[in-house]
Amino acid sequence: MAVLRVVHGPGSGALYQLEGERTLMGRHPNCHIVLDNGAVSRHHAQILESHGSYYVEDLRSRNGTYLNAVPVEGRAELTDGDQIRVCDIVVTFEQNGSSISDTSSGVGRQADTAFGERKTDEQPIIEDSGVYTEESQEIPLFESSSVVDKIDVRRSSDESFKLQPELKLQAVLEISRALGGELEVDAVLPKMLSTLFKIFPQAAQGFVLLKDPDTGKLHVKATRLRQGGEADAVAVSMTVVRQAMETRQALLSQNVPDDPKLNQSTSLNRLKIRSVMCAPLVGHDDEAIGVIQVVTRGKNNEFNKEDLDLLVSLATQAAMAIENATLHEALLRKRELDRDLDFATQVQLGFLPKSRPTVEHYAFADYYEAALRIGGDYFDYVMLPEGKVAVTLGDVAGKGMPAALLMARLYSSARYQLLANESPAQAVAGLNREIASSGLGHRFITFLVLVVDPAEHTVRLVNAGHLAPLLRRTDGKIEQLGRDESGLPLGIVPDLDYQESQFAIKSGETLIGYTDGVTEAMNEQREIFGRRRLEKCIADTDGDIDAVVNAIVNSVEDYVGESALRDDTCIVGLQRVS
Repeated sequence: MAVLRVVHGPGSGALYQLEGERTLMGRHPNCHIVLDNGAVSRHHAQILESHGSYYVEDLRSRNGTYLNAVPVEGRAELTDGDQIRVCDIVVTFEQNGSSISDTSSGVGRQADTAFGERKTDEQPIIEDSGVYTEESQEIPLFESSSVVDKIDVRRSSDESFKLQPELKLQAVLEISRALGGELEVDAVLPKMLSTLFKIFPQAAQGFVLLKDPDTGKLHVKATRLRQGGEADAVAVSMTVVRQAMETRQALLSQNVPDDPKLNQSTSLNRLKIRSVMCAPLVGHDDEAIGVIQVVTRGKNNEFNKEDLDLLVSLATQAAMAIENATLHEALLRKRELDRDLDFATQVQLGFLPKSRPTVEHYAFADYYEAALRIGGDYFDYVMLPEGKVAVTLGDVAGKGMPAALLMARLYSSARYQLLANESPAQAVAGLNREIASSGLGHRFITFLVLVVDPAEHTVRLVNAGHLAPLLRRTDGKIEQLGRDESGLPLGIVPDLDYQESQFAIKSGETLIGYTDGVTEAMNEQREIFGRRRLEKCIADTDGDIDAVVNAIVNSVEDYVGESALRDDTCIVGLQRVS
C-alpha cells in the first residue's frame, strides 16, 4: 500500500497510509492528514488514487503545494520517492510502503454511528402484515402466576453460567460460530433463529423484532417454523414484547393457557401456544434494540428455567452480532457517501477558475473554501470582447449538495448571459429570468458582476442582492460601491430590471468582493467578524492584491480560532497596478 512518510517538520518519521480514492491534507480537524501549522490552509491539498496511480492536487491553498520543489498547478502524478512540500512540512511518497499496524497513525477514522434507540413517548408498533398482535392490559405481566422466571439481561452475563456451564458454553460457541462471519443484519437474524432451533428442539416457532432507531417502531426482521422456512404468521403478544423491552428482562411463561394475562390473547390461542420465552436484545448502552421470542406447542413441549437462562446468554451474543452488523452497514453507507462527496467535490472544484486573468495594468486574486465538503459560493472570470473581463461572485442560499448543484447551474448560465448580452445589466436580468423559471423551489442567489475595461480603466457593476464590494483608495479610505443600485437576489421575481453603475479605478486602488462567510464568521463567543473589521483589514494592508486577500483570510482565521466555519467563504479581488 502507498504511504506518505514525513521527513521534515512536525511529526517527522510518521507514516500515513493512502487509503481510499482521496486523502485530504490540511489544518482542518476533519482532514485525513491534519497538518498542525498556521501557514497551512484548512483544506490545503489532496492525494487522489485512480487505477493504481496516485496524483497530488493543490486545493487553491494560500501558500501553495510543491512537488519536488516545483509548484503544483492542477493535478500532478506521483512516482515513488517524490517529495511533497506543504509550507515547512515535507513528506515523501512511497508507492509500496510498508503497512501500518497502528491505525491511529494512519488516515482511516472510525465512522461516527448512533444506532442506539431514540427515546420516544410512543408505544412500539409492530409493522408486518402477517403478524398477530395483542395490546397490553393494565396488570403487570410479572404478576402472572404462570410466569415462572425472569432474568435481568443487563446483569446476566456472569450469573447465566451458574447452571449447566458446559451446555451454555457449547451453545454460546455454536451461535458465535454461526454469526461470527456475518456482517449484514439480514443475514445475521435468520442464522440466529436457525441456531436457536438446534439448541431448543422443543421450539415450534420464533421471531426477531428490531426497533427502528428513528421512529421507535418495532419491525419483524426474521421468523422461523420448526417445519422449516419462514413463518407466514407469528404470534406476537405486545404484552410480552413491551414488558421485555421496557424492563430489559427476559421472561418465561411455561403454561400460556393457564396464564390469566396471556390466555385471552387471540394470537397466542389461535396458534395453540403452550409456553413462550422472550428475551430483549440489549445493546452496548443498556438500551433494548429488539427482542427474540420462541414458543412451543403441545403439553409435553415446555420451556424451563434453564432454557430461559440459556436464551439470555444467546441473546447477549446475538445483540453483539446485530450491533456489529449494523455498525458495518453504517460504515459501508458512509464510505459510499464519502465517495459520492469526493466526486462531487472534484466536479465543483472543476467549475472554479484554474488560473487568474492576464490583463494589462491589472492583477487578480481569489480565495474559496466551503464550510462543508461542497458548497454554494461561486466565482468566475469571463473574458469578454474588446479585452474586457467580467468578475462574477455569487452565494446560493443554503449549503451542501443542493447549493452546490444550483451553483453548477449558475456557472454555465452566467457565462452564457454575459457573452450573449451587450451590457452586464441585461445579462443579470436574463440570468434572473432563467433562475426564477427553473422550478428550483424557493432558493435564491445573491449575485455580483464587475466588468473591467482595461482600456478605459473603468468598472461597470451590477448587484443582485449581494454584499456591496469594497474599494480601497490610495489613501487607505474604504468605499462601498453600488449599494444604492442593488436589486433583489436572483430567483425571486422573474421579470426584473437591474441597475448598472460605473466608476473609474485609479492606479494603486484595490477592489474586493466577498460573500457573507467572511463577515458572518463567528469566534468561540459567537460574535461575528463583521464588515468593520473587514474594512479595517483592507485599509491597513499595503501591497499587492495577493497580500490583501491573504490578510483578509488570516484575519478571519485568527478571529474564528478553533471554531468550525459556519458558512462558505469566497473572496475575489482586483487591483490596478499601473
